[in-house]
Amino acid sequence: MTDISRLKYIQWRPIGVCDTGVGKERKAKMFTRTDLAKVTSPEVNRGNWRQQPEVLQLIQRYAHDLAGISNLTDEMLSPEIAEIKLVGAVLGHEQTPNLNQESADGRVQFFQLSFQDGKTKKVSSKNWKKWLIWLMIAVVVFLGMTSMFLIASRFSLLSLNSSKKSVSVCSTNRQEAKYSEHLRDIRKSLVFELNRLPAWSTFNVARTYCIGGKMSIKQQEQRLLQCLLKVRNRTKNMPPASRPSLNKIEACASTLCQRELPHLSEFCKRL
Repeated sequence: MTDISRLKYIQWRPIGVCDTGVGKERKAKMFTRTDLAKVTSPEVNRGNWRQQPEVLQLIQRYAHDLAGISNLTDEMLSPEIAEIKLVGAVLGHEQTPNLNQESADGRVQFFQLSFQDGKTKKVSSKNWKKWLIWLMIAVVVFLGMTSMFLIASRFSLLSLNSSKKSVSVCSTNRQEAKYSEHLRDIRKSLVFELNRLPAWSTFNVARTYCIGGKMSIKQQEQRLLQCLLKVRNRTKNMPPASRPSLNKIEACASTLCQRELPHLSEFCKRL
């Protein structure tokens, strides 16, 4: 046993790097022919390899590849070398090249690398910066949307006031031709808005009450109130921003109901 043990420590043939895994869980990275020549050059041996910058750089380079396949670095954000030990051939590696036959004599070594997570705090700090940036973006977007909503509400209010002024024709003489024409235009404009909604195909019933050709004045007035009731009932559960504008038709309906016309009483009660 003495001569074999002595042989293990005299021979120098490191063939790669390995991690500290147990059994077949241990991962290894073999040196290329060129790199193997560097670590087994005459000036490098068991006693001075730590003082050889070229060897340490080579180990560092292989450590990067080893960290990518090692099971021991799965939870590490930035694995780096914690310790390097020179060990005999790792048992359980079926593909240690032709040199595997020599491992029985201990003539094959590996640089065993222990890993640690070296940049956890720095990465964590970067993550906090990223979260802070995203939070700032979210706040800016929220403020922008709020401003747009307030501006839209302002314009809607102005539009409502303008619409109420523009429907004064509903209070003109019912016998004039422009009165009947205006009633039709109000219904047509509402149908146009319904057709622009994403769910326009589900408004078939409402649109039926808003369209129509030539009718008497009384029928025109009844049809306008029916149109308003159907559309308002159909859109009451929609988000306010998505609803069609009913300002014009509601203002005209209010004017009609103020006249207390008998043929409209049934519809005015439902407004």
